Amino acid sequence: MAYAMARATHEDMQVLRRYVLPEDLVEALDRAPPGIIDARSWAYWNLIAGRYPAPPLPKRQL
Repeated sequence: MAYAMARATHEDMQVLRRYVLPEDLVEALDRAPPGIIDARSWAYWNLIAGRYPAPPLPKRQL
């Protein structure tokens, strides 16, 4: 789901969102691996999920 949020077209996401619940969207954001979703997509999908301002992007632990 995280890859789709970052790279799918608008039409692809329209189809995908027919099959996922709003809670699934929030869960996908909460479990997104670091580095998959870019900042712009992160802000957009958090806004769609009702989370504004968006929480910080996931970061890699080195």
